[in-house]
Amino acid sequence: SSPTASPTSGPSASPTESPTSSPTASPTSGPSASPTASPTSSPTASPTSGPSASPTASPTSSPTASPTSGPSASPTASPTQNPTCNPFTETQSAVYAACIDHNPQNYSYAQPLCGDSKPAVFGELSSLLGGDTCSLEIITVTDSYFSAYIQEEESLDSEVSHAKEFYGYVSILDGLLQNTDGDVIGQVGRVSVTQPNNSTWFSLSYDETISNPVVIMKANAIPDSLDTAPGGVKPFRPGHMRVKDVTETGFSYQFEEWDYLSAYTSTERPETEAVFMVVQKGAHDLSDGDTTIKMTAQTVEHTSSSTDVNSYTTVMYSEAQPADPVVLAQTQTESAGDSESEASVVVRMTNLDTDSVDVNMSNEELNGGRIGHNVEETIGVVTYW
Repeated sequence: SSPTASPTSGPSASPTESPTSSPTASPTSGPSASPTASPTSSPTASPTSGPSASPTASPTSSPTASPTSGPSASPTASPTQNPTCNPFTETQSAVYAACIDHNPQNYSYAQPLCGDSKPAVFGELSSLLGGDTCSLEIITVTDSYFSAYIQEEESLDSEVSHAKEFYGYVSILDGLLQNTDGDVIGQVGRVSVTQPNNSTWFSLSYDETISNPVVIMKANAIPDSLDTAPGGVKPFRPGHMRVKDVTETGFSYQFEEWDYLSAYTSTERPETEAVFMVVQKGAHDLSDGDTTIKMTAQTVEHTSSSTDVNSYTTVMYSEAQPADPVVLAQTQTESAGDSESEASVVVRMTNLDTDSVDVNMSNEELNGGRIGHNVEETIGVVTYW
């Protein structure tokens, strides 16, 4: 039922009308003078295991509809669409990233991501060269670049210029995060948030249980203002993503505006796209094509001093690193509560090093800035290098 290892160079000139189900080892007639127009010099990568039991009486003179013009000697079973792209993640350390200020800037990824998927981008300021309350906000993300700027709030004055700061970012495709042993240690995903007021919290569940999780959540598209606000005003309404109630199955989140915007707390914001990363506490090795990405996740407890703006908590990484890492930090709790004037808060970092970083929290300037948040919060810290 199988043809010989060395078939004749061409079909017979006049195939029989009813060929036998098992062709003879040596066909009765010689090959035709003119074989098929363009035979392949080597068999396809996956030839059929044997001829059909009953071939057609009049075989077509041309090969399959879409033959390969020149198959490789050893083609891969499932070649990647773009073998040169980065299939998993990209990190850019604060040491190498360009400085950023209050002017929006576009940043192209250092290497292409696989396919045309839009990644989740997580960015964080890693210096404290300007003391005003602010955060790094990402306003546009595409499959080839993202746009970001330093966003100051306006509780004390309308001046929003900010000194240039260092920052780091991580861009990751959505999906489960697995270590080099194939164990699931986290997840990356995205949601659309339409915040109706400052008291509403939404719930999110992971695809799989993540023990001892740390959550980082960032907006990836922030509208600057409402189309129509009370009194016909279009206020600049800065804010950021906030999380709480972090468990092994999920967490709660909202888009948190600054407290001085309380006059608009019942006014719905336009839709905002947000991305999240949940990581199991500990040190992890993740595969990034030909290289290994080191990743750590941990939490610390911190209370801002009421008198010292330079009161920080030092976070020692669970594994020392050969170069300054990308560090992401976010509060995991909301101890102040919605009714407190010091509820809205962001994390600021300084003294980024290979084995540690200093973290503090900052309220809006009207409520004390870096000396305003005098309640203890849990801060989650995730590092990449």
